[in-house]
Amino acid sequence: MTMLHPLFVADVLEGFQGTLDQLVGRVEIPDLNEALGALRSQVLALRVRIEEAIKRTEAGQVKATGI
Repeated sequence: MTMLHPLFVADVLEGFQGTLDQLVGRVEIPDLNEALGALRSQVLALRVRIEEAIKRTEAGQVKATGI
């Protein structure tokens, strides 16, 4: 199985988030609109977690190499 780089995954999630941003508020069914808003929030939270983990990893590598 091919593993995906976390930065690629974060970028894909950013694309999903942008799409959901365009949908939320435009859907006629209130329950569906609310669910899309919740999904947008979950996607954002996951993307932020991935990006923060990448930053911590990069900071650790810089500290370890002294660069």
